[in-house]
Amino acid sequence: MANSDRIAVLLICLQLLPSGFLGHAAALMDSPLPSRPFRLGSVIAVRLGNTRSCVSGYGNGHAGAPVFRFCIPSWVAFSDDGAALVGEAAKDHAAANPQAAVFGFKRLLGKTFGHEDVQRESFPYKIVYKETSSTGTGIQVAKKQLLHVEDVAAMVLAELKCRAEAFLGHKVHYAVLTVPSYFRDASRLAAFDAVTSAGLEPVRIIDEPTAAALAHGLHENEITKNVLVLHVGGGTAEATVLVHEDGVFEAIGTWHDAHLGGDDFDRRTANHFLQLIREKHSVDIGNDTAKLWKLRAECERAKKELSDRDVARVSVNSIVDGVDLFEPLTRAKFEELNHDLFGRIMSVVDKAMVGSELAEKKELVDEIVLVGGSSRMPRIQELISDYFGGRQVRIGTAAVEPDEAVVHGGALLSHPTAGGYECLGGERRQFGASTDLC
Repeated sequence: MANSDRIAVLLICLQLLPSGFLGHAAALMDSPLPSRPFRLGSVIAVRLGNTRSCVSGYGNGHAGAPVFRFCIPSWVAFSDDGAALVGEAAKDHAAANPQAAVFGFKRLLGKTFGHEDVQRESFPYKIVYKETSSTGTGIQVAKKQLLHVEDVAAMVLAELKCRAEAFLGHKVHYAVLTVPSYFRDASRLAAFDAVTSAGLEPVRIIDEPTAAALAHGLHENEITKNVLVLHVGGGTAEATVLVHEDGVFEAIGTWHDAHLGGDDFDRRTANHFLQLIREKHSVDIGNDTAKLWKLRAECERAKKELSDRDVARVSVNSIVDGVDLFEPLTRAKFEELNHDLFGRIMSVVDKAMVGSELAEKKELVDEIVLVGGSSRMPRIQELISDYFGGRQVRIGTAAVEPDEAVVHGGALLSHPTAGGYECLGGERRQFGASTDLC
C-alpha cells in the first residue's frame, strides 16, 4: 500500500474522531506511517491508572510469542536534589516525605483549574493555576516543582516504555492507549499528549471497557450481545454496558464514581484501627504522617489477604511508644466497616444498567466482567452475582489478572494475527471514538 493511500485511509478514520482530536492526530501525517499489520514487539499497550499504571505487549519472534505485562504505582516524587522518582521508588519516598509526591493525577487530566471536580480534590500536593497549561491546571510539589498534569502522567508512561524496551531489547515507538469510557474529549487529548510526551506515537485509542471485553475473548463469540463491565480500581469505580453488534462493541450505558475505589476501603479500615488505638492507649496518631502511612499500607495488605482467606493480621511495629499493633481483621469485620462503600459500587452498576435501559431486563445481559484490582474482593463478586440473579461473573483469566485485563485487551490490538475484532482487520488505521466504531 502506497504512503499516499495510507494517508487517505488515515484521513477517513480521522473523520470518525471527536472534533478535538483532529489538530493533534492530523499532525501524525507528517511522519511515516507504520505498516499494518504491525511487526510483533513494535507496538505496546499502555494504561494510566489512578493507583497503578500498566504496559503490555508481545515479545519478538512468532505469533505465539509470550505476552509481557508490567505494572507500577502511578506515583511521581522528587528527592531533595530535585531528581524525579517514578513508580515503586516514588511511593517508597512518599512514606518519608508525602509532600514531595504526586498521585491520583489521572482525575485531573484535561480538566480546567476552575472545574468543580478539580476544586474539590484534596492531595498532599497543591493544585495551582498554571498559565502555560492548556487547561490552566498545574501541580506544585514541595513548594518547588510546578508541573503540567500531562507532564507528570508522561513520566509514568515513560517509565513503562523503558521497562517494555528493556524486556524487548529494542526501542518502541508506537502505542495503543486505553482510556475510561467517561473521559471527555479534553481528557482524551490530555492522555494523548502525555503518551506523545513519553516518546510514543498513539496508533489506537480504545475505551477501557472494550479492552476488558477483548481480554476475555468476548469479541470472538457471536452469541454474546450485551456485556456488563465493572471496573473497580484503586480510586475509581466505573460500570459500562456494551452491546456487541456487527463485530463492534459500543457503550449503551455507563456510570462512574471518580472517588470510589480500593483506597477508600483502606482508609476506612485504617480509621477503625486508629479508633482501636485511641481506646487502648489513649493516643491519637491521626496526625503522625509516618505512622498513618504505615498503618494504611498494612490495611491495604490485609485487605488483599482477605480476598483468599477469612482472617488477616494487621501488624505495625512501634505504633505507640514502642508498643506494636498486632490485631486480627476478619473478612466479616472488613465487610461491616465498608458496608456503605459496597453499596455505592452497586449504585454505580445500577445507574449504568438504567442508562442502558436493561435494568428491568437483566436476563438480556449475556456476560458480566469484573476488572480492576479491587474487584478481587469477594463481597463485590457476591453482590454483582446476586444483582443478576445468581449469575456467574468473569474475573480475570488463567493468564490475566483482573488488574491487568484492560492493558492486555489493548495489547491484543497490537497483535498482527489476533483477528476476530473487526477494527483489527484490513488496512484500517484509526484512533477510536468514544463508541469505538470504525
